[in-house]
Amino acid sequence: MCIHCGANEWKVEAKRLPCKKCGHYYPVMSNGKVATADKFFQEQNWEIISDEFDLFKGNEKPIKINKLGGPHIKDLRKNLGINGLAINLGSGQDNYEGFINMDLGAYDPVHIITEITKVPLVKNSVELVVSNSVLEHIYEYNTVIDEVFRILAIGGYFYLCVPNVCLRHHKYDYHRWTSPGLHKLLDKRFEIIESGACRGVAYVLVTYVEALLAYKIKNKKLLSVSRWLWRFISRPLFWIKDEANEEYQSMSQTIYVLARKL
Repeated sequence: MCIHCGANEWKVEAKRLPCKKCGHYYPVMSNGKVATADKFFQEQNWEIISDEFDLFKGNEKPIKINKLGGPHIKDLRKNLGINGLAINLGSGQDNYEGFINMDLGAYDPVHIITEITKVPLVKNSVELVVSNSVLEHIYEYNTVIDEVFRILAIGGYFYLCVPNVCLRHHKYDYHRWTSPGLHKLLDKRFEIIESGACRGVAYVLVTYVEALLAYKIKNKKLLSVSRWLWRFISRPLFWIKDEANEEYQSMSQTIYVLARKL
């Protein structure tokens, strides 16, 4: 869909896609990516853009364990019986089979470079939208929810993961949500199918302490020993079983909802 006039009729040319109605064209890059945004991130990795804000002071990030609660994005198409269009909105470096990746960065896995507040798709055309730890980076986040509602077909699914008790982790990082706040965000337009903790309590405790160590300890050797000791002590925290209740969600780093468009 043309984000300027809303039409969906195109001329197909080698290096651009002109809209037949208004004449505005979208460039097609040499690697096949289509850009509907006039300005976008040229960097190859989203983390590079955040170099101006680094709580870990250039040290290695503390957590290598990938213990996730709730649905896994790679399994959603199969588990939900999705045969049509599935979109990863704000995909970054992620690349799951069967998804069209959209982002404001020209990262390798991205198919369409676009502002996710102006998605170049016609209404009711998508069966599944996922947004994983993206909404906090969009100041006018309600516009994104409006776009998701617009492009989703009735009965289409929306998986949304957002930070709850989470360190500021990027130069562009604006918002946090509680479980009631996340449910209220989708109120009246979506049916909540399930919700829970995506990254639980262990992620909160480990990252906060490690960031504090990096911030306070200036001696590199002492910092290295302190970080190693804390990682050794904190390892059992990941044995804590994640739970779906609101009390546990309120202590978790990130929370999610799986919803259906009404």
